[in-house]
Amino acid sequence: MSSDTKVLIKKFHDYIKFEKQYSKLTIKNYSIDLAQFQNNFETDEISAITTASLQDYISSLNKLGLNPSTIARKKSTISSLFNFLCKKKLIDKNPCKKLLSPKRQSKIPTVMSISDINTLCDIKEDTLQAVRDKAIIELMYSSALRLSETTSLNLSSIDLKSKLLIVEGKGQKARYLPVGECALSAVMKWIKIREQIVSKNEPALFLNKYGKRISNRSIQQRLIFWCKKKSLNYVINPHVLRHSCATHLLESSGDIRAVQEFLGHQDISTTQIYTSVNFDYIKKVYNKTHPRAKSSY
Repeated sequence: MSSDTKVLIKKFHDYIKFEKQYSKLTIKNYSIDLAQFQNNFETDEISAITTASLQDYISSLNKLGLNPSTIARKKSTISSLFNFLCKKKLIDKNPCKKLLSPKRQSKIPTVMSISDINTLCDIKEDTLQAVRDKAIIELMYSSALRLSETTSLNLSSIDLKSKLLIVEGKGQKARYLPVGECALSAVMKWIKIREQIVSKNEPALFLNKYGKRISNRSIQQRLIFWCKKKSLNYVINPHVLRHSCATHLLESSGDIRAVQEFLGHQDISTTQIYTSVNFDYIKKVYNKTHPRAKSSY
């Protein structure tokens, strides 16, 4: 960049340091971002930089594999620079006004193997807490429940005779889900001892030690506890059980529409993320079943 441009960037740096009085860490991050920006546009006058050239720069950061939050920060730094320059009337146009951030790629969900699921569910302790935890884990995996759906369950939500679970999902839409035998057995065992701690008129299926509805945080903490206890190497959270259930169902059935209904997804594109988890399996099914997959014609 020209010496004039370097002067303008120096003015901005002084502005955030002395007038805005940003923290040392924030100024350090700004300095890193501005240095990278200068290196990329070293032959350009700052007034000649266009929205298109900035968009190419942002895209190049994405191609480098930088974290989306890091790219957003760098974009924010550049926008702050040009906003400052326009405000001080040091340049005429702000090329950042129509600058777009790259779309985040869908993150492929973490999926536990069936053997690891079996290990996690193999809770033999008979304490109130252990019996409850086993019922929660079994049911979340069995019916691919969201965390909020699990904590919202009432005793009336499950029909033991019909092996049916009534869940209120996103948008307060009810879904009717089957309950597997393992989950059913674990829930029945929990219900038998639930009466020992339940508070008066408490409808919740799963309770904390005070007899009240269990919280989202408590379930998250208990999942982490059991993963560590079972020496399972996962960054565990409740959605991992939901992801695992969905993936295992899709692998076994190949019926993405049925999985979509089961998960309560309005848009099948949301369900399609699970096809990214095991592409080799999808390819195997395709090669085996598609009439034009083999060149035998």
